[in-house]
Amino acid sequence: MNIQEIITNLIHETELLPDEYDGCYKLIRNAVRRYENLRNKSIIDHSDLDLIYSLCIKSNTSGMDLQKENVQKSHLLHADKKSLAKTIEDIWLLASKRRYSISEQEEGVTVGIYNTTFRSFKDRPISERKDCISKFISMCLEIVQLNRETDEEIFEIAEKVLDKDFESAGLSVVVVSRILHCLKPFTFPIINPGDVPTLFAYVGIDLEDPMSVSAYINNCRKIKAYRDETFKIRNYMLFDLAIADLDIETEIEELAEPVVYSAVMDEEIKRIGALNRILYGPPGTGKTYNTVKHAVALVENKENVDGEKYSDVKKRFDEYCENGRIKFTTFHQSFSYEDFVEGIRPVIVDKYGKESTSAHAETNVIYRVYDGVFKTFCDRAAKNPYVNFVAVIDEINRGNISKIFGELITLIEDTKRNTAVTLPFSQREFKVPENVYILGTMNTADRSIAMLDTALRRRFDFTEMMPVPELLGKCGDIDLCEMLTAINQRIEYYYDREHTIGHAYFMNKNGSIGDIETLRKIFNNKIIPLLQEYFFDDYEKIRLVLNDENTFIETIQPKYIRTFDSEQNIYRIGNPEKWTEEDFINIYR
Repeated sequence: MNIQEIITNLIHETELLPDEYDGCYKLIRNAVRRYENLRNKSIIDHSDLDLIYSLCIKSNTSGMDLQKENVQKSHLLHADKKSLAKTIEDIWLLASKRRYSISEQEEGVTVGIYNTTFRSFKDRPISERKDCISKFISMCLEIVQLNRETDEEIFEIAEKVLDKDFESAGLSVVVVSRILHCLKPFTFPIINPGDVPTLFAYVGIDLEDPMSVSAYINNCRKIKAYRDETFKIRNYMLFDLAIADLDIETEIEELAEPVVYSAVMDEEIKRIGALNRILYGPPGTGKTYNTVKHAVALVENKENVDGEKYSDVKKRFDEYCENGRIKFTTFHQSFSYEDFVEGIRPVIVDKYGKESTSAHAETNVIYRVYDGVFKTFCDRAAKNPYVNFVAVIDEINRGNISKIFGELITLIEDTKRNTAVTLPFSQREFKVPENVYILGTMNTADRSIAMLDTALRRRFDFTEMMPVPELLGKCGDIDLCEMLTAINQRIEYYYDREHTIGHAYFMNKNGSIGDIETLRKIFNNKIIPLLQEYFFDDYEKIRLVLNDENTFIETIQPKYIRTFDSEQNIYRIGNPEKWTEEDFINIYR
């Protein structure tokens, strides 16, 4: 089922009543309300968060024991613990009798709506921030007690808590959105983990960083505006369920050599309909490197150029750029339709109508239509219909796609090639020839693929390029493969998979780097600055990612401050010359 069919079905969908769908909605409301009886909310900690979250995750009958165990570990009053445990038993009894509509989708007896292997927040960063946990649960209590308030009033309450400081505590937007959705399923949409699609990723909603807790409420407003304008239904669970029917092609390969990665994409590129393709992934995964190879292969009408030296391929790439068979351009925030397709430009002319480089009394300013880079390229390709032309657009997601492409968003579609439209400035007909391939790259650390509008997604094939640590060897006794794998797993845990670090950072023209001096420079000049940007200079997070023991990031005792908060540290990047093999090995221990 494609996205348009899913949207059509949702338009005609009937409302889903939460308490009829699953018992977890009632369980979480019941549990949160009981914290009203707890006078000293400062004692709230991760055990209370464990309780609330465990009530919404999907589990079989063994999950009931975990939920009751979490009740006892929480800081609820004794009477409330006893009453809540009884409510849990009642909900599970109803589930065993198939009283909830979710039972139609499940084979056994389950309660909960989210699949996860979660057990506890005990060893996660949030456990160190009791103040944030207490604020979050108090906010949940305030929200659940509301009755007739509007969504905006609820958003304003949540916005006061879900700020940058709360985000730094480490509780993910996935957990936050799941809990809030169970409290107010018609108000709070569900944000899935980065590798799990959501409907809102495909309909062109211009969300801020989807995985940011501090951006969640603003994203809720945007999602609500789209929902209210398009659908009659209000329960966001219906949108989460609908995306399961979307046909998504994913290809994940375990790669041992760079040539394998190229071969995988060559098979994709020679498929029918792959006139437009975007290679996307985190920085340093070889997107531009592979773009050069595939652009040359397309121009030469080959399946691939594997087996050839990259230097030879790059030389031919440069030659094709010079003779106009390949056009390389980069999108940016200032790039416009006038630069890409056509526009008007002021020109100084003399009294005979000839262009002049200087203005004086006998000159005038007139406006002339000029062709943009893509129109010029297509006109050249139209004159040579039996050879292939490739337009390479680097950083395609950094420009305003709708403004830059204009009517071309229709013309580049496979079935619309050679269809003519009249351009607005020149009033001339224009068409995109069938022999023009568009090959783009997209750095997901700059902007998530989910944030591209639906029109662009439908007209391009997307090939994901993720880090391939297996391409790395050893640097002395340092296993670079293990080191990069460990770093990326932690980045994915503390941030998301879109911001992992590519293998290319640790490679040169001869392959994997082999000396520690080069590795030191890479860490000092590239890896650590990249982590500073990712984690907004949260040096404790950076130290967690690097499993650092005061080596890469040093803590300094304040010397000139007599009285200071003992928990406040001053951080400095360590001296690279002192970084030993043992320090790098410690990253993956």
